[in-house]
Amino acid sequence: MSKPLATFFVSHGSPRMLVDPCPTTDFYTKIGQYARKEGIQGIVWMASHWETPLDTIEVACNPKPDKDFVAFVPPETLQWYSDYQINASPKLSERVCNMLKDAGFNASLNPTAIWHQDVMIPMRWMYPDYRECPPMAVMSVNGRFDPWFHLKVGLTMRSLRAEKILLIGSGGGIHNLYTVSWHRIMFYHDTATRTKPIDPELAAFAASMRESVNRNSGPQLGNALGRLLQHPHFLKSNPTPEHFLPMVYAAGGCSTWDDSKYINAFGGENWEMDTQLNANFVFGLDENDTIFLGDRREGESEDSYAKAPATAQLIAAAA
Repeated sequence: MSKPLATFFVSHGSPRMLVDPCPTTDFYTKIGQYARKEGIQGIVWMASHWETPLDTIEVACNPKPDKDFVAFVPPETLQWYSDYQINASPKLSERVCNMLKDAGFNASLNPTAIWHQDVMIPMRWMYPDYRECPPMAVMSVNGRFDPWFHLKVGLTMRSLRAEKILLIGSGGGIHNLYTVSWHRIMFYHDTATRTKPIDPELAAFAASMRESVNRNSGPQLGNALGRLLQHPHFLKSNPTPEHFLPMVYAAGGCSTWDDSKYINAFGGENWEMDTQLNANFVFGLDENDTIFLGDRREGESEDSYAKAPATAQLIAAAA
């Protein structure tokens, strides 16, 4: 069995993430570098903008899917978005669907599902040239929002890591559209400028996310992230969990005892519109990784590597 790939959770952020470089877009770029270095053969996404009802989960299977609309970006970015040809693989989608069925899920293929910004924004930085993109499949979030359901989905997909197929969940660390400062993006096409201090309760939840990843591995990783839905500040951070659950999916792909020897790490973050936190994580890294762990200073612990950038940003933004 070959060395398994790491898995990733990315916050897709607002449409401005198609344009404005920041720590999150740097993380997208590093995923692309990692994918090329490892010679990946495909990507299986769980996308937060697609929910399915009851106990169902669906996998898109259209080889030429449509895309949703995008706004608040320059014309040249709109043109790129419109022209991008998604390398959707019906073969990979069918395999994912069959794996889910074999694991007891009520899974089906959806030939009309469109692909959304939650995939296209990271792809802008991972594979800006669609001709370089590997085959991909995308699946829905289940609308019952059960974290253990999504953890099991990730566990079901885990074997794909050894076949050079990347598992990525796309959503958001803190995603509350009721509290974001919409005027910044609507009037100024700007999401980075802060107009009020960071809410301490949001900061506390952000710290809990990082702690859950940094201090756990193997089965404890998935359990820790699943329990975050009971965090006292979860509902204020994510009043609907669909943007958080792709993180549980990605962690599920690295949540067996065999994964205990690998490293889980914080991948950077940025705040948008005052209250939206784009937090990013990598799970199941080999200790010799040079792309995501190469910035650690000699003698610095994994915890300090993972927490220092976020802590510094929180303090600076609130000052």
